Amino acid sequence: MTDTLVDLTVDSRQVARPDVRPQRWSGGRSDNAKVWRDAKTVLVTRVTGPRQLMTVPRLVIPIGETQLAFRVSSQSEEAEQLARDGRVLVQPGDRRGTPALGSHQRQGQAQLVTAGTLLPYVESEIAAKYRWRIPVARFAHRLGHGDAPYADVVVLVTVAEPSPIPILPR
Repeated sequence: MTDTLVDLTVDSRQVARPDVRPQRWSGGRSDNAKVWRDAKTVLVTRVTGPRQLMTVPRLVIPIGETQLAFRVSSQSEEAEQLARDGRVLVQPGDRRGTPALGSHQRQGQAQLVTAGTLLPYVESEIAAKYRWRIPVARFAHRLGHGDAPYADVVVLVTVAEPSPIPILPR
């Protein structure tokens, strides 16, 4: 896998960093982060080839106001595709992996994080949020992929918030 990112201070252009902008006061959480925190799953759509997209439900946590993180296997096609082309669409979903009622897709840029302090943080937050779903996902991964490592890479997605569309007067 090439061009993977770590959160070390080597080169500021190729280092994945969590968004640490100060948040507005809204009970400690922003509305943007609340969307991802309250989502049961998030549908991640990525480019798999020319004119081909693939959508997969993921267990995610918010990082700051405009970022979210999920885990994938380093030996998966998804990790290779995101390393080549980090463009993704993300949308909050329900427990079954279908789009949540009233939600919409948002554009994002994905970065792979293979080392550093972000990995254990994301692992602990996902374990706290999804509790019983993690062993089920690990078991399904073992059945489908054998000895491939389970969720050893974190994908950090910076979500571009949609610009407000003005309503034209009549």
